[in-house]
Amino acid sequence: MIKFFRKIRHNLLSEGKTGKYLKYSVGEIILVVIGILIALSINNWNENRKEKLVEIEILEGVRADILKDTIDINFNIRSYEKAIEQNKNLVDYLIKKRELDSTFIDLLWQNSNSDLILTLHNSYFSEAKQKGLSIISNKLLREKINRLYEFDYINLLSIENELKRFKKYDELVTNRTDRIFIFDDFGKLNIQKESYEELLSDHNFKYLIILLRVNNKQMLDEFYLPTKGSALKVVEAIEKELIELKK
Repeated sequence: MIKFFRKIRHNLLSEGKTGKYLKYSVGEIILVVIGILIALSINNWNENRKEKLVEIEILEGVRADILKDTIDINFNIRSYEKAIEQNKNLVDYLIKKRELDSTFIDLLWQNSNSDLILTLHNSYFSEAKQKGLSIISNKLLREKINRLYEFDYINLLSIENELKRFKKYDELVTNRTDRIFIFDDFGKLNIQKESYEELLSDHNFKYLIILLRVNNKQMLDEFYLPTKGSALKVVEAIEKELIELKK
């Protein structure tokens, strides 16, 4: 009987040790799992931080590129505004048949030599596309930037640099006036009075200058000014997003 009770006591003690060991093992497993989760969390935090830094760099670069673009766009806007005013003054000379003077000669020369080109900057946008535009986390901002580069800029560049329909009046004016310019004995640009008289009686030339003015105004109002407005709105949106990202 004594042996029986001793056996039971031994079994109970053994069961107690096993329970403690199981509790200890479970505790160790929980600590390991917590450690892994913390490590993953830190790793994810580091990755998110790296991605945010890349996003900030991309957005700051895109903003800088767009601001450079607005300088070039503004230069062409001022050129078109000046050309429109020159066209108006030329027509005024021709309609009123004013006396030939240096002002008219300068106006005609500038109208005949006012070919513009446009170059825009897209290095950071191209980098963003290579990395995937999703690097820009704000979806609405991403869409605004993409539309500016892939629609507004492409249209403006195509019209200014490639589309001959918007260049033909400049070419026609140049072809008509190039042959009447001369340099006097002092090397000063001039026009013979007979050539000026021909221009005054050339109704097609007056109409051509009017068409050139309409064309210049269309370039300004329908393409340059809207694109500039879109660019400045994108810059404003980027600056707001950068404030949030840097918090």
